[in-house]
Amino acid sequence: MDIFKGADKVMAHLNHAWKRHSIILSNLANADTPNYKTKDVAFIVEEGGFLKLTRPKHIKPADSQSFKVFEVRKSLLGNDLNDVSLEEEMSKLTQNRIAYEVYMKFATGSIQKLNTVLREGRQ
Repeated sequence: MDIFKGADKVMAHLNHAWKRHSIILSNLANADTPNYKTKDVAFIVEEGGFLKLTRPKHIKPADSQSFKVFEVRKSLLGNDLNDVSLEEEMSKLTQNRIAYEVYMKFATGSIQKLNTVLREGRQ
């Protein structure tokens, strides 16, 4: 039985939310940069899922989840060919912050359960 199973499942989502936060902030910082195109980030999922280790001597991948940064295609461009919308980016930032907080609650809830078990075992 894996005692960190709950926290491990959420880690990929936490990492994605963290990476997306930095991309959104980059979009906001470049809102006045001519020819800048809005970017976003997505999970890269292999067709067969994540790599499986079938032998004890297999080397574990350094990063089991991958992200791809891509340009968002928009038809509305400003005079300087910049397509960043401050309102959209601020909305994405708020949505991403809420998602990150939810994932953190899941992860910390799993760890708090473990702490409760450890405290009860001492008594």
